Amino acid sequence: MASTLKNEITSAFTTVGLTSLPAPLVTKLTGLSTSLRLTPRQLAEAWEAHSLTRNVDVLDDVTFGGYQSALAKEAESKGLIASSSVDSKRNVVVMQSSGLGKRTAPHSSVTPSPMAKRGAQTPQSASGATAPADRSGLSAVDNLTTPSGKVPISPGMKHPGVASANQITPTAKSAPKYQDRTGAGSLVTSYNPNSLPTAVEVNAQNADNATTQKTCTIQYHPSSTHPQPPTKSTPFRHMFTPLATRAKALESRILTMSDSICEKYNIKSEEEEMLKYEHVSAEVVDDNMACWTPVGIPKQGKVVCVGRICNEAHEGRLNRASIRLEGSRKDSSGSRIHLDLNSLVTNNDNNQSYSFFPGQIVAVEGINSSGRTMQASRLYEGVPPPVEKSTAKELIKYNYGPEGQNGMPLSIVSMCGPFTTKDNLEYDPLVDMVMKISEDQPDVVIMCGPFVDGRQPLVQGGEPTITDEDGNEKKVSYENLFQTKFAALLEEMYANDPDMKTQFVLVPSTEDMICESVYPQPPLVNQEVTSGVKKFNDEFGNLGLNYVEIAGRENIKASERTKRVHCVSNPCTLKINELSVGVTSSDVLFHISSDETNANLPPGGRLTRIAQHLIQQRSYYPLFPAAKGACLDLSRSDEWEMPVQPDILIVPSKLTTFARKVLDTTVVVNPGELTKNTTGGTYAVIDVHPMKKEALEKGGDAEMEHGVQDRVRVDIKRI
Repeated sequence: MASTLKNEITSAFTTVGLTSLPAPLVTKLTGLSTSLRLTPRQLAEAWEAHSLTRNVDVLDDVTFGGYQSALAKEAESKGLIASSSVDSKRNVVVMQSSGLGKRTAPHSSVTPSPMAKRGAQTPQSASGATAPADRSGLSAVDNLTTPSGKVPISPGMKHPGVASANQITPTAKSAPKYQDRTGAGSLVTSYNPNSLPTAVEVNAQNADNATTQKTCTIQYHPSSTHPQPPTKSTPFRHMFTPLATRAKALESRILTMSDSICEKYNIKSEEEEMLKYEHVSAEVVDDNMACWTPVGIPKQGKVVCVGRICNEAHEGRLNRASIRLEGSRKDSSGSRIHLDLNSLVTNNDNNQSYSFFPGQIVAVEGINSSGRTMQASRLYEGVPPPVEKSTAKELIKYNYGPEGQNGMPLSIVSMCGPFTTKDNLEYDPLVDMVMKISEDQPDVVIMCGPFVDGRQPLVQGGEPTITDEDGNEKKVSYENLFQTKFAALLEEMYANDPDMKTQFVLVPSTEDMICESVYPQPPLVNQEVTSGVKKFNDEFGNLGLNYVEIAGRENIKASERTKRVHCVSNPCTLKINELSVGVTSSDVLFHISSDETNANLPPGGRLTRIAQHLIQQRSYYPLFPAAKGACLDLSRSDEWEMPVQPDILIVPSKLTTFARKVLDTTVVVNPGELTKNTTGGTYAVIDVHPMKKEALEKGGDAEMEHGVQDRVRVDIKRI
């Protein structure tokens, strides 16, 4: 029986990339499986989640302790084990019977706001509702309990839901609360290669220049294609794409990337190469010269094939044994061949690293003698788009001109939802962030959704309940919840300081309940009604952003008001002054990491390599098939392409926060999420200092790279 369990554990861990586990570790895992009542598959999934979170690739005696502690800690937090029941010597954890139950929605309150002063809402009584706990995306430990909170039936239990005599049943540990968090404002990680000061410090030292600083310019990048906001005359139609249109989009991507890769690496077809040697004797021509060849055509010499990485198994995670290369329909009739990477990995002279995921467009050099399997010897993992450049005159205008930054740093704050914890709708983390923004007054605040999170237990029921200023409970629409809890905060901030120069950029999420759930995603739309009952206008469709634009500027004509809130698409490439900034609220890093296989990567380089894929594939979402819930509309695939290599790439993710330089000129930032379950999360502060004025004055009309990687400081902090 024990040997069977060990074999199952070994097989389960092989599916997640651990092909050889030492016998002592298998014995320890067997003990964990027995004591925690976890199946081998659940143990393997828990290790996969732990390795992604901690960026650990190998399970050995050193890393096993952290894996065991994380597994036991998570089980203890869910009330499945006693806090004192972990025996590190015997690797045994004693079960307890407390399970996950339902959570009752607490009463949430609303502070007095400008919206309340307008009298836009009418109190309406509504009884509280009990919402079932959100079980989407739970780990193996979480899924040990049933939705009703009962203990699952196991072979050693005669009666379901009743704990046996030798089980310990202490009170379950409560989840940490946002108000009880520690380390608020502390630094989590930083990118600051040249030890630059923060924008707040520079502004304090140069108060005169800071007060004369002008509003920066924010617009879509002129080379980008993005979804337009829906209107009555032109609705945003999506998910009506026939199969032929989807196939055409995939084919177009292979052909476009193939042309770019061949041009970048000077890969020629056999006919093009022969033209070069038309007047050369046959002895000079190298028979092993690698030429472009359609996928699936057998050749005895070296060839280069370009195609899409696919999973032979069609389900499950991609691994080294299941990698296939699919060619285009035009050149290869959609043929697929198996990629043999043994020579690539074991070649000590080459020692090339690789990182593959489904949907990736690559060029592979090797020998395909049979037409079915290619012995890979070299890889080309895509081509980045052109680097963004500007003339010296434009850079002087934005960095030192009176209408630009006037020699001061450009400060950008980036954060990602959810903006309220899972146990209430009070939006306390957002309130604290707005207070911090009002104090520091950055130039731009980039906020990625979800703003009204569809995964929130108190929102999932369809009728979120809040409490108004009079203490009356009322059920509100999703739009009204956004207006009350989000827009009202911004309105009050600008009403208190009408001269504030900070601008907000709102990027929706596919988890949002106030916009279309499709990728690419159109901007948020403030559906303000000019006629009809005001209450109806505020309750349905209106997000309240029009009040943010007016606050404190009621006597100024609308044409003379500078825009405070910019609603943009997801994803988008923006021009903020001279900077190109790429943003997507989709957790593409996590999606790719869940289906990626790699070898020979440097320690700690996995997240950097995944972020590099986005740029090399020229796409904000290169994964195909997409992860569950991504809702890709392939007919709009050109709208998630990356037109230029951005100076700053913001990719919020539940994975470890980081800020790193990628491909020489791009700084990739993962600010994390502002809330994590019932407690606080993280956000990023990006300070871009001006370029050296002397170098710009010598540039004239010549185009120059922005060099953001050398003049930026990124601090990721706890809320």
